[in-house]
Amino acid sequence: MRLGFLLLMLFCVSMFAFAHADVLIPGEEFAGYFDSSGVYTVVGVVKNTENYAITSHVEVSVSENGKTITVGQDLPSVDANKDMPFKIRIPQISAQNASLGQPTVTFSKSAVSPPSEIHVIYDKTLVRHDDGHITGRITNDGNHTEHDVKVYAAIHGENNKFIDTGENVEKITTIEPGQTIDFSIYPDPSVAPYVNYYSCFNIGDETIVPLHTTRNGADFNFRYDSTAAFTVGGFDETGTRLSLSGINSFKIPTYVNFEFPRTSEDEKFDVLVNGEPVKFIQSRDDEGNWHVAFDVDATSQDSVIISGFGGPAAKTASANSDGVMPFLYVIPILAAAGLAAYFYKRKSR
Repeated sequence: MRLGFLLLMLFCVSMFAFAHADVLIPGEEFAGYFDSSGVYTVVGVVKNTENYAITSHVEVSVSENGKTITVGQDLPSVDANKDMPFKIRIPQISAQNASLGQPTVTFSKSAVSPPSEIHVIYDKTLVRHDDGHITGRITNDGNHTEHDVKVYAAIHGENNKFIDTGENVEKITTIEPGQTIDFSIYPDPSVAPYVNYYSCFNIGDETIVPLHTTRNGADFNFRYDSTAAFTVGGFDETGTRLSLSGINSFKIPTYVNFEFPRTSEDEKFDVLVNGEPVKFIQSRDDEGNWHVAFDVDATSQDSVIISGFGGPAAKTASANSDGVMPFLYVIPILAAAGLAAYFYKRKSR
């Protein structure tokens, strides 16, 4: 069985040599289904047959009761002649007769090359388990440290039928040159009994899922990275507390890392999961965005509240720091004082 498994891996890699130069999502590797949590999920594979690394953007549309919902997602960079599996969840869809339209994919040459010196080890440690998940190891054959590494794969059932995609559930923050790290990938529980093999493994960076809501009447866009799925409840009337719902369908714990735009320099967050405070890590990246990361329990459905977002007062304080706003405030004050003095003198006369 392992020999056949490895031959399928080699076939998946070698097939690209005969493809024409293009970036596409093959119809036989594109599907939609309701996952074990009842969330409509679109899965597919972007094939890069160009001779250079790319970053791509996928848009999928689903029609339900005469209404069409279109969702887009940026994918990690993928090397030349490789592919990138993806998974997009669309919780707005609920009808079982929903119709999945043709996807579109746009791409550009990657400004940052993917971690091409990290490889999956194809030996006896690469094992598919009875419950459908797979475990294996990756190694860094390069000469520099790689960060935020992900392992992606397409998942197939009988007769080579494409049924799902997956990514490793572990948080691989760094992998040093020569280091070997274990990984595991789980299919959605709804398709787990039908898993036959995994194919087209690829190494990339984190998959960032975009979310959107409104805050104080304005658009608020943010992102997250997790194998769990999250949907937005929205902000409270103060704009300082954000509610979300999370579902982890897998039988092992995972994590989530939210990325928020910075409102002010001194925002300090707090996280409640099902009404209880949890340990989390708050940090800021090189672009100035806040990151809030915490663990997610296995097979859990959670109500999450993240508070501490800077309110309108914080925005004013932030604007004051550059010295522009105080000057604007002084102008009407001086004008009012001048007018008061003028009328006072006229009255005195």
